[in-house]
Amino acid sequence: MAIVPLNYAPPAYTTTNVLYGVGVLFTAPTGTAVPGDAYLGYGTSWTGLGWNYVGGTLDGVTLTFAPTTQNILIEEQPTPVGVAVSTADLTVTCNLSEETLNNVSLAWGNSGTQATTAAGASQPGKTVLTLSTVFPSLSVALIGKNQSGYARVLYVPTMISAGQVQTAYRRAAQQRVYPLTLSAICPFSSITWSDLTSLATS
Repeated sequence: MAIVPLNYAPPAYTTTNVLYGVGVLFTAPTGTAVPGDAYLGYGTSWTGLGWNYVGGTLDGVTLTFAPTTQNILIEEQPTPVGVAVSTADLTVTCNLSEETLNNVSLAWGNSGTQATTAAGASQPGKTVLTLSTVFPSLSVALIGKNQSGYARVLYVPTMISAGQVQTAYRRAAQQRVYPLTLSAICPFSSITWSDLTSLATS
């Protein structure tokens, strides 16, 4: 009869699955196409289709998934017999470091319109951003690098920018930032993660 060892032997772990690094955040009007699979990791492929890169951030990009659940109980059992999901909130947040009018508009509801006046006689060149409280939806993509060195893309087809924005104008060593909060307003089943795993064979 074989003797079964009593020592604990944990499964092997894979250190290359421990990932770090910045994510690249793009936004676009709702319904904008994404690049083909082979080009998901190329920024120029995104901008060529009309996606806008938000630029540098203060502390990177944060994803928050916050489901709200309801326990299903019966009198005969003290523990739940099931759990129902009542809401599932997904938000993308970051602090925009590049103070452009495009980023100001994006943080302030993505509803602004810009009018540009060219320089002329007695007229300096200028751009005027006019804001609105009618916030349109937009598509969002967050691109990071996976353990194979290829792109891993979170794509949310419909989000809205409707977070609080507080920007400090003060004499300090830190830049002015514009907090951006994007909230998903689409069916959860339409949100996708795409993970490139190998090159095409031809």
